[in-house]
Amino acid sequence: MPPSRSRRRSPPPSDPRPGQQGKAQKKSRNLRKNIPAVIIAAVIATLLDRAVMYLRTPAPAPGLPWPGAASDPLHAQELHALHHQPSEDFCAAEPPLVCAHGGDSSDGAPRNTLEAFQAALQQGVPCLEVDVARTSDGRLVVLHPRDLAQLLGGSSAAGGAAGGAAADGGSSGADNEQQQPLPQVGDYSWEDLAALRWQGGERVASVEDVLRLAVSAAQHITLDARTHTSKGGEDDSKALAAQLVDLVAQTGCSQCLVWAKSDALVKQVKELSPDQPVGYIVMNETAAAREAGMHRLLRLPRAEVAALHHSMASGEVMQKLHAAGQRVHAWTANTAGMMRAVLDAGVYAVVTDHPRHLLAALEARLHICRSRKEAAAAEAAAAAAAAADADVPVVTEL
Repeated sequence: MPPSRSRRRSPPPSDPRPGQQGKAQKKSRNLRKNIPAVIIAAVIATLLDRAVMYLRTPAPAPGLPWPGAASDPLHAQELHALHHQPSEDFCAAEPPLVCAHGGDSSDGAPRNTLEAFQAALQQGVPCLEVDVARTSDGRLVVLHPRDLAQLLGGSSAAGGAAGGAAADGGSSGADNEQQQPLPQVGDYSWEDLAALRWQGGERVASVEDVLRLAVSAAQHITLDARTHTSKGGEDDSKALAAQLVDLVAQTGCSQCLVWAKSDALVKQVKELSPDQPVGYIVMNETAAAREAGMHRLLRLPRAEVAALHHSMASGEVMQKLHAAGQRVHAWTANTAGMMRAVLDAGVYAVVTDHPRHLLAALEARLHICRSRKEAAAAEAAAAAAAAADADVPVVTEL
């Protein structure tokens, strides 16, 4: 019988080779040890992306000086915040509408003229705010009492300084009206007003002419109706409401919104045309406004819009109005600080005398919001990849 040979027994197939299990465990430990480094690298990459994004953010519109900026030490700081520091609420909401208050007067066209509204539309401003008043003979015209005062002999009337009505700096002008009574459109006939000219030859516009111009080009049109009480004590709110409803129907202005400081007029419009969107003015900046109850929220529950003075756009106020289903239009935001505050509050629309500035700020902010979203997605993907690597099972080689 041949001598027996000793044979090395092969390890069972299920057992790892000597030392292989230790190598796999070591590899797993090293991988887990490297997870913080992976996350740190992702964070650094995100910060670098944001720095590049900041440098590429569109700058404020060139050649458009901000009124009063030279005398405001906080302007540069507010301008930076307006363009480069959008809030999370702003980024989470739909981009607000930019509403040109009386059109765009950046190039010298007087406010509330056809030329100013045309300029706004040519600049791509999606929303117009139009001051509406009724003449003594029943014509609807686009004119504010301050504009009328200037046309009748103020600094921007025919023969005076160019450029149209002075900006109100975000104020409603109520204080000025109390200090010095302004002429009222309702005391003049259409013939009287049609004879007036601004320095550049611009005429007083009719509401119909403005709607014919804008109805096919503007995304949204706000008609700010201004009532008049005659010397005999007769109020024109009912007649004004009826004419507005008829004119909106005649011009096919489905994007028209009617609001007013007169709650009675707003209610009348809603009674005459239940489907017509309306808004009511909310403000507390003057004693007269507070005494009239204009500071009260939700006082017109059927209204679709609350026209909120920019100074009242707080988180609490916004929450109440949104909970009631009312959209918020903030007015009149004319400084970088005012614009920043109402944008960060998450309003639906912003009325301003400087629509080009606000459009530039929106472009910059939306760019930053998109970059934040992309950076967050990349960071989440990196973290998910690191977590997936950490959970890779140990594979035993046979």
